[in-house]
Amino acid sequence: MRLARTFLVLGLVWLSGCASPPVTPTPTPPPPTPTAVVVTPPPPQPPNTLGLWLPAWMGPETPTAYERLQERLDAFGATHGLVVEVTFKPEMGEAGLASFLYSAAAVAPAILPDVVALPLSDIPDASAQGLLHPLDGLLPDRLQEDVFPFARESTQAAGRWFGVPFVVYFEHLAFQPAALSDPPVGWNIILNNKAVYAFPTGSGTDILADGLIIHYLSAVPPGEAPERNVKALEHTLAFYETARTGGLIDSSSLQAATAAVTWQEALQGTVGLAHTTSTLWLRDRGQATTLRFGPIPTADSKPRHLGRGWAYALVTDNPERRRLAALLIEALTDPDFLTVWTQAVHQLPANRRVLERWPPDGYIVFANEALTAALLPPAWLDDTSFAQALRRAMVDVLAGVSNAETAKRTAVNSW
Repeated sequence: MRLARTFLVLGLVWLSGCASPPVTPTPTPPPPTPTAVVVTPPPPQPPNTLGLWLPAWMGPETPTAYERLQERLDAFGATHGLVVEVTFKPEMGEAGLASFLYSAAAVAPAILPDVVALPLSDIPDASAQGLLHPLDGLLPDRLQEDVFPFARESTQAAGRWFGVPFVVYFEHLAFQPAALSDPPVGWNIILNNKAVYAFPTGSGTDILADGLIIHYLSAVPPGEAPERNVKALEHTLAFYETARTGGLIDSSSLQAATAAVTWQEALQGTVGLAHTTSTLWLRDRGQATTLRFGPIPTADSKPRHLGRGWAYALVTDNPERRRLAALLIEALTDPDFLTVWTQAVHQLPANRRVLERWPPDGYIVFANEALTAALLPPAWLDDTSFAQALRRAMVDVLAGVSNAETAKRTAVNSW
């Protein structure tokens, strides 16, 4: 019995020795540390279109100039592999370029153009509102050189450059040699020669026509400020009253908002003296062979001119589009192109060196001198209470509704 137990114990010991040893679990290695993958984004693709807003007068209404412009845009597009999409808009009004630019920026910025052409008078406000981007560093400084001073000044603000002027114009006198042998530079010449004088008075958009502004500025005593100057108003109204009572003011032109109306009177020979603009003169000079030109008559017989015009400005804030848009502006203001295109569109170039390339004649000499000395429209035109009072007094005297003294008192009391 004892022997059996012994064999049992020995058997168990042998079995335990033959059994597999306990398995020690192998530790799981930690997951590998992920390697950061640097993805280099592809370079931005250049745009395949550029948007360009232009005034309607640059469109098909002047076919030859429009063809030249389209050729220029097509050549630019072919060079840069894109299409320039042009939209023509009215100059003024709610659908006009400046108004539409403001509206689109507020409610639909996606439709804004890359480049816009704006009147010089709109550049300061548009840049102050942040709608335009400076051109400094994007375009060569030579594009500012040789631009007529008033035009260059109008595109600069806070030491920055916001536009490239490309055309300019100004209002001046057209007269019949039968009425006067020489330009009547002073009011006294008109009164002494009994020449009928036609000039526009302005509209709701332009409160004061340029001719009225020049008349008033010329009557400001030396050294005195022009705004709310009673002496200047008194002198101007006295001239208007004397001319009207002498039958020298063309009554039909009193409702004329622009010089386009009085220019037609000059072409038809119904008045001896009439206001026109450089653009109208260039457009119709073939019909004006019997007319002569000169500065607007003034109180002190010194010529004064208000310079106006148009400039290209940059709207897009996309860096790549901005680069191409700047190149487009440079292409559109190239001297060789502007020399041909400005003549076709009947507009004087804003660059005097380009104007010197035009066929020389007496009118180009006159225009060059006028634009070199031209003034910007005065800042006080933004003071609508003063400007409206001034115009009301002038029109009332010209129309015979009021005498000079009464109109002066009314104006002074209202401004």
